[in-house]
Amino acid sequence: MAIDRLALQPGEHVLDLGCGIARTTETLADIIGPHGRVTGVDLLPDAIDLRSAETVHRNQIDYLVGDAQTLPFTARYDAAFSQFGVMFFGEPVAAFSNIRSALHPGGRLGFVCWRTLVENELDAFPLRAAAPCLPAALVAEAERADHFSFADPQFLSDTLAAAGWTDIAIEKADIPTCAGNLSETIDLCLRFGSLGKIMREHPDYRPEAHHMLDTAFRARTGSGNPVLRAATWVVLATNPPR
Repeated sequence: MAIDRLALQPGEHVLDLGCGIARTTETLADIIGPHGRVTGVDLLPDAIDLRSAETVHRNQIDYLVGDAQTLPFTARYDAAFSQFGVMFFGEPVAAFSNIRSALHPGGRLGFVCWRTLVENELDAFPLRAAAPCLPAALVAEAERADHFSFADPQFLSDTLAAAGWTDIAIEKADIPTCAGNLSETIDLCLRFGSLGKIMREHPDYRPEAHHMLDTAFRARTGSGNPVLRAATWVVLATNPPR
């Protein structure tokens, strides 16, 4: 939805912020075509090394390693996009100001970020299901996770406005999400999201958490493929023309 609303045109130059190991760079490159350019940006050198190897045949894709909050962008872009890559800035106003400085006047910003944990079944359901076998402090810490930093739309709008963006539009998007069958869904929940973070840091809880997830999902959907709601904001903003 965010990519569609950016209305990218062939030949444009686009930033993919927090590109990670996803394939959004290729999606953007397919839209802007061989005469455009997509620059993927990520903090993790290993992610950039992997993506560089996978897209070595795509001449219109390049990468930068660094923090978009402070990275000195030397090129200028027509648009910037991010899929869940802008919620972790230490100083979000400074970060969005720096991103805006990388865009031409009139350039567009489009990104997706999470709404609240309560609205996000994708994160909340597995965390709640496994909570009885986890220390309360770990659950409370997960509920305050940084990836919900833009859950409040007013704070999000105020942050972008303070960074100089205009024409700010924030739209709800609820996406039914299926990760596959019951086993695949449980595996995903134990590796990613709020519960996944706990499991990575405290693997001793994994067997009991697995059992509790299996019980909870079977009570919800039987043996079918579980579907959980992902609650997001789709955000658009413009670097004002001079």
